[in-house]
Amino acid sequence: MKISTGLLLACLSAASCTPKNSNSPKLLKEVEVRKDGADGLIVSLALVDENGKPTSASGLLLVEIQAISPRDSVFTVSEMDTALTESSFRQLSFGQGSLKKKMLGFETTRIPYQNSKEPGGYHKTNKKGLMLVSFKPDDGTVLQQTVTYEL
Repeated sequence: MKISTGLLLACLSAASCTPKNSNSPKLLKEVEVRKDGADGLIVSLALVDENGKPTSASGLLLVEIQAISPRDSVFTVSEMDTALTESSFRQLSFGQGSLKKKMLGFETTRIPYQNSKEPGGYHKTNKKGLMLVSFKPDDGTVLQQTVTYEL
């Protein structure tokens, strides 16, 4: 029995499609940070609805890379903001090893964590840091998560 390649691909494609979740996000479920070059980061995040199901939304994303001063005050080193639409989200991998999973998410462009090349400007000197990620959906309240990362 022969099945055409086109028919087989159409069947597989239809079986793997899941209906779009149009519920509003209630939580930043996954926030991951990875190093990009000598002085930059890329942030991936996933939103979930009140039932814990991945969702997407239009809104404003703000990522603040933070540092702690010698006097224990937190200050922003650099930041990135961008307007997101539902089409900004795509399938991404979150986690590592046996905990790795694919989820609907958004990935930023490169964010520099060195904000000044001038003398006296801030230069990251260790591998650990803080990051505040905020997302304000067009139709909801601000969702925030503070992440400690190590590169």
